Amino acid sequence: MNILIVITKGEVGGAQIFVSTLAKNLHRQGHKVTVAYGEGDYLRDTLAPEGIALVRFHWLRRTTNLLSNIRFGRELRAYLATRHFDVIHFNSSNALFGVLAARLMRSHAKIIFTLHGLSVVDPNYAASNIAKRAYRALFKLLLMLVDEPVFVSKLNFEYAKKIGLIKRGTVIPNGINTESLEFLPREEARITLSEKMGITTADYYIIGSIGRLAYPKNYEFLIRTFPKIVKEIPNAIAIIIGEGPKRELYEQMIEQKELTNRVFLIGELPDAYRYIKAFDLFTLPSEYEGMSMTLIEAMFAEVPILASRVGGTPELLNDPTQTYALNDVDNFIKKLNEIRSKEGFTYTTEQRNHHSQFKGEAMAEKYIKVYGETHFS
Repeated sequence: MNILIVITKGEVGGAQIFVSTLAKNLHRQGHKVTVAYGEGDYLRDTLAPEGIALVRFHWLRRTTNLLSNIRFGRELRAYLATRHFDVIHFNSSNALFGVLAARLMRSHAKIIFTLHGLSVVDPNYAASNIAKRAYRALFKLLLMLVDEPVFVSKLNFEYAKKIGLIKRGTVIPNGINTESLEFLPREEARITLSEKMGITTADYYIIGSIGRLAYPKNYEFLIRTFPKIVKEIPNAIAIIIGEGPKRELYEQMIEQKELTNRVFLIGELPDAYRYIKAFDLFTLPSEYEGMSMTLIEAMFAEVPILASRVGGTPELLNDPTQTYALNDVDNFIKKLNEIRSKEGFTYTTEQRNHHSQFKGEAMAEKYIKVYGETHFS
């Protein structure tokens, strides 16, 4: 098959890791793959060495500007006018506007759209009812033009049906290429992070996370909660790897709460997953999720995890001791203490068997089946 995968941004992030993983697996199985994106170089850097074709669209960007989305549609339409694809696979809400262009081309390509989360229409997303209704109406209209909507979690799929966003769809959990994971050993990872922070981490209990410093990841919760964490664990520190628009706010919160020697924002790091074994606990306090790629990486690193009980996280972890009620400080502290009380933390054989369904090869096989079986109706 000749497959075009479209995503709004090419910068590092969960959806981009998904696209990279899927594209590599499809390419290795002999399919012709082209990946289209807007700003950012992560996809170029990870896919070009594999010989996967890449195209950058100037007007494909994360925006609420309707004119920009229309211009992207024109860009895509011009691109498709001279090319034939069997499948066009869209990812992210702004890329979804390309569905209109593909349909106007009367393309015979099957059109797939993966919802990596429900964004504004998610019940946990802080937005007015008017905004939610407007986005719901727009998404519903665009999704009617898609051959098959794909959800990364059962919870998102069921909620989308409940609110009338879709009538049908497929659930395919995210996966990663585990054979390419190269975690640094615990001590080496700690030494490297120590050098970046300018302090020694040897005697600290490290609560770590990897994610964008942006609203969905909800790092405000971790910062607000940290004084209580320190009361329970006097040698605790937090390390957040990632960058984003909320850095300044987080820095102000850290200073106001006198946590400058406790909570560290160390920015983006190449292959950030490699440092996960440095953490005594991996946490993700997200307001909403589809299915977090960094949680999958932490799961395969086999470190203790404590994440908010949202989206596909309970399906992924399959262990109620590793999740807590969203924004519930007391529940977080309770679960944290329960995890710390377990001596010699290890993953069970049952857990490892459950984890196998989140491998990149399994994910790609399911997408190939969807590509081959769906028909526009």
